[in-house]
Amino acid sequence: MPPEDETPSAGWPPPADRRSPDETGTGAVDPWARTAPDLLPLDDEDPTPAAVIAAAHSAAPPDDEQPTAPLAGYAPSPVEPPTAALAGFAGPPADPPTLPHAGYAQQAAADATFVPPPAPMPPASYPAPAAQAPTTVPGYPASAAHGGHPASAVPAAHPASAMPAGYPASGAPGGYPSAGAPGGTHPVPPVSGVPGYPVSGVPAGYPQFPASGMPGGHPAGWPPPRPRRRWGRVLAFVVVVLVVVCLVAGGLAVLAFPWLKERISGPEPTGAPSPGANAPFAARQAWIKDRIGTALTEQHRALLAGDEAAYLSVVDPAAPQVLDGMRTQFRSLRAMRVAGWTDEPSNPTPVSADGGEQWSTELRGTPCFVTPTCAKAGAKAQTRWRIRDGRAWLFEWQPVATQPSPHPWQVAELVADAGERTVVATTPDFAGKLPELLAEAEKAAKVADRFARTGATPSRYVVYYAGPQEWRRWFTWNPGDTVSGVALRVSVERWELMLYDDNITPEVLGGVLRHELTHAASLAGPFKDSDTMWWLHEGLAEYALMDGARVRDYLRMPAIRQFVADGWNGDIEFKDPPKGTKGWIVSARYGVSALAVRHMAERFGEARLVEFFHRVVHDGVTVPVAARETLGVEWAALERDCAAFVRDSVR
Repeated sequence: MPPEDETPSAGWPPPADRRSPDETGTGAVDPWARTAPDLLPLDDEDPTPAAVIAAAHSAAPPDDEQPTAPLAGYAPSPVEPPTAALAGFAGPPADPPTLPHAGYAQQAAADATFVPPPAPMPPASYPAPAAQAPTTVPGYPASAAHGGHPASAVPAAHPASAMPAGYPASGAPGGYPSAGAPGGTHPVPPVSGVPGYPVSGVPAGYPQFPASGMPGGHPAGWPPPRPRRRWGRVLAFVVVVLVVVCLVAGGLAVLAFPWLKERISGPEPTGAPSPGANAPFAARQAWIKDRIGTALTEQHRALLAGDEAAYLSVVDPAAPQVLDGMRTQFRSLRAMRVAGWTDEPSNPTPVSADGGEQWSTELRGTPCFVTPTCAKAGAKAQTRWRIRDGRAWLFEWQPVATQPSPHPWQVAELVADAGERTVVATTPDFAGKLPELLAEAEKAAKVADRFARTGATPSRYVVYYAGPQEWRRWFTWNPGDTVSGVALRVSVERWELMLYDDNITPEVLGGVLRHELTHAASLAGPFKDSDTMWWLHEGLAEYALMDGARVRDYLRMPAIRQFVADGWNGDIEFKDPPKGTKGWIVSARYGVSALAVRHMAERFGEARLVEFFHRVVHDGVTVPVAARETLGVEWAALERDCAAFVRDSVR
C-alpha cells in the first residue's frame, strides 16, 4: 500500500507540494481526492510495518495458529447441491402387490369348475359304452388335467361365439364325445353344423368330465352353465390400479415426509445419544461437538440454497438480536453471490449459566464468492449454544472486533455486484456507485493477475466501498481520514480491499485499484521480512499503477526530482519509512522504488521480473542470489543501473 503523511494511516502519500502538519498545524488532508484532480490518483499509505499494505503482515492470523479440531460430525466444504427430486434415486423396496382375497380366488375357481349332479340310472340291460377318445375343439390345446381339457378354462381363452362372451361358436355343446346308442352301435347324428364337433350334452367349449361312478359307466350329467360375469375383469383391473397407486403414493411419502417433518419441527437429532450430564467430560464434549456440528451443517446447506428460514432455524427464538445479526449476514452473503461456505469451530467449552446447559465456541468463517472454492477468510465470531432436547440452539453470536475482523458482511447490510474477476460490495447508501466500481475493478484485476504466482491467482478479488462509519469499523482497521484505499491481509493466502468514499473520486479510482489489487495478487501466501522488502512490494504495486504509461507522466516525479537533488546516495532498497517521515519523502521513496522495478521489467522482461519478485518475497532468497539465479546479473551492478535510470528520468 502507499504511504502516510505523518499520521498512523495507510494509503498513498500526498504530493510533494503538500505542507506537513508541522507547517500548517493541521492534520493531513488528501489532495488527490479534491484539490488536485490533475495529480496522480494515489492514496495515502502508512509506512509502518503494521499498516503497510493494509495491516497485512501483523494483522493476519499467525501461520502457526491452526484452527482447533472441527466439530465431530461436521463436514464443511464441498459444496452440496440443494435437495431436490432425485433422478435415479433408489427408493425403498416396493411392497409386493396385494393379492386378491381368498373369496376372490374361490369365486374364480367356481367360475371355472362345475360339479355335475348324479346322472340318471340307465337300464340294467344297457351295456357300457365303448371307450372313445376325447375330442377337442380345433385350435384348443389339450390339457394334462381331466383327460384332455383345454389349457384355459377362463372366459378369456374361449373363442368368440353368439353365446356369452368367450364361448365357442357352435349350436351344440362341443368338446365332448358322442354317447353311443344302447349297446354302443347306434351313433347319434351330429346336430352341429360345425364339422368335427361331436354331440354332447355339455355346454360348448367346456372340458370333458370323466365318467361318473354310476352303474353302467355313463358320463355324469351337469346343469346348464352360469352366465360368465365380465365384472370380474373390471374388479381385477381396479385392484391392480389401486395397488399401483398405493405403491407410488407410498414411495412419494417416503421421500417427502422427512422433508415436511424437518420443515415443521426442525432436523432430528443425529449421532450418538446423549451420554448424560454426569458422563466424563471428554464424552460429554464429544457429544456437544456433534450437536453443534449438526446445526452448522444445516446452516451451511441453507446458505447455499438461499433458504433464509432454514438458516435461522438453529437460532434460539428467545434471542432476537442473534436473529437480526444472522439475518443480516445471510442476506449480505447472498448479495455477494456466495457459492461456498465453511465454519471452523474451536473446541466447545462449558459455560456456567442459568437456563440450561451452555457451551461456547469461536467460529472462523470463510465465504467463497461466485466460485465454490477459495482461500480462507478467517472471519471470527464468538458464539454460545444452549443444549436442549438433544439439539444445539444458538443464542449468542458476536463478531470478533480484532483485526482483520469483523468482515463487512458480518456487521452490515450490503448490496453487491460481481464480474469475471471481482466482487464489489457496499452499503445501500452507495449502491449507485456499484456499476463504475465494478467496471474499474475488472480492468484493474486484469493488470493485477499478471503479478500473481503461478497457481496462486485469487479466485475472486473482493472490494468493499466504505463510508465514514464503515471505514472505522470494518476489519477493525481505522487507518485515518487521509487514506484512499488499503489492501488487508485477512488470511495467509487471501487479501481484500477497502476503499474510502471521502478520498475516492473517478480520477483516482483506477490507480488505487491497480495498486492495491497488485498487492492482493502478488503477496498471497506466506512471506517474511516485509520491512526490508518494502521497496519491492511497493515498487511492484506502483509499476502496476503506471500500467505502461510514460515515465515523464508519472506524477511522483516532482518528489523524486527533489529527493535526487537533495543528495540521494543511489540506494534503492528502502525499508519501511518510520513514522514521522515527511510526506514528500515517503512519496519520493515510492517513486524511486517504482522506477527501479520499471527498469528491471524493461531490461529483463516482465515475466522474469515477476519470478525475481516471488523468489525474494515468498521463497526467502536474498536479493543478490535471486538476481544471479533469475536475472543472470550481479545485484550490485544492477542496482547501479537502476539508480542511473532514476537520475536520467528526472532530468
